[in-house]
Amino acid sequence: MTVKMRIALALAAIVLMPLTPVLAADYDPPIYVDQAPDYVPVEVGSGWYLRGDVGYAFSHPFEHAETVTGPFDSLSDESSLFTGSIGMGYHINDYLRVELNGGILPTDKFGEHARLAATCDGTTLESDIFGNINSIPDSQPCDLSNNASNKGYSVMANGYVDLGTYVGFTPYVGGGVGVAYNKYYRSIGARDCVEVPVNSAGTGGFFCNDPAGYEGETDTEGQFSLAYSIGAGFSYQVTKNVSVDLGYEYFSAPGAKFVAYDGGAFNIRKGVDYQTVKLGVRYDLW
Repeated sequence: MTVKMRIALALAAIVLMPLTPVLAADYDPPIYVDQAPDYVPVEVGSGWYLRGDVGYAFSHPFEHAETVTGPFDSLSDESSLFTGSIGMGYHINDYLRVELNGGILPTDKFGEHARLAATCDGTTLESDIFGNINSIPDSQPCDLSNNASNKGYSVMANGYVDLGTYVGFTPYVGGGVGVAYNKYYRSIGARDCVEVPVNSAGTGGFFCNDPAGYEGETDTEGQFSLAYSIGAGFSYQVTKNVSVDLGYEYFSAPGAKFVAYDGGAFNIRKGVDYQTVKLGVRYDLW
């Protein structure tokens, strides 16, 4: 190797030396990205459930001393002791749950009757000797009756404690508070005035003077009142989402008014309460 070539290589090395750190500085280190967390789906409706039930009030909510007195010879009673409700609930945890329910309370419709025990006043049409048709006073025998009815509804917020599951059965205790709406109707001295059409000659017939007045002396009132309930029972899970429920409930609305049949007197009383056996179904929304 000649002296000139050695000198050229030495100069080239000197020129390239400052470029080495510059190239090293321009090199970006690799970027490491942490692994994204696994996607966990959210269960919409988890913990919520729908429910519905029917019940039978084995203790009558309305007092009746069923003794016919005075001129009345028969007593009718069309009471329905069945109840029903629908609602939605939420499992707070494995032992506590809450519900909001709307329901129908037992109904009561009764009356006492007397056949042809009253007189209804009205008019009939007659023709005079000149052929003129005139309206003249008349009357007809009427059936006499006293009638009454009671009905009610409720909206209740309930809470329950599930006491664990044993062989598929889950016993529970609970209670609730809410609002009851009760309405009663009472009619004393109603008469069944029946209008009769005239004959082909345009005479006869019967026209009640005041059909509205034959409803007797009426009284009706509807009111809201505080209500509460306590109960117990057990449920059985039929499928993953469906459970059946059998329970007992005591329901009371101390301020609710109703008509009671007190041996011939249609008195207004206060305080509706009764005991029911209930059969229900729950559907879990998950």
